[in-house]
Amino acid sequence: MSSAEDRYRTAISTMDAAAREQDEQRGLRERRVAEAETQARDGLKNELAAAQKYAEHMDELNKRKQSAGGWATEKTLADKGRESLMQFGAEDEEADTGRTPYPTPSYGTPMPAAVAPQTEPPAPPPAPEPPKRGRHARPVEDEDDFSSTSWLV
Repeated sequence: MSSAEDRYRTAISTMDAAAREQDEQRGLRERRVAEAETQARDGLKNELAAAQKYAEHMDELNKRKQSAGGWATEKTLADKGRESLMQFGAEDEEADTGRTPYPTPSYGTPMPAAVAPQTEPPAPPPAPEPPKRGRHARPVEDEDDFSSTSWLV
């Protein structure tokens, strides 16, 4: 009888171990789901805040445009009293003048001016005459001419 009892106890302990492992896996899954939900909720809150700022900014710009008679000029759209509502990333420390700062070229000695010839340039050749057509020649067919097409077909 001892062998049957041993097998029974071994089977029970194996089933208990499997049940514990399943409970641990379920708990781990639930923790991961809760963490993912928290991260998603925080990300959506951040996106919502940015979208609200953007909507407020666009409303303000539209109000300025309407108060200026519908004209969207730089002065109308310029932010008044603050740098900007929408700031993404690091701001440049230099003011944007609208010009690209290219380096000043350093040239050697200037080249002498070219001497213009004293004679007049030759006259352009006369335009060639169109070829003569015969008395009964047909007119040149135009691809866009649909006058001979019957539209009732």
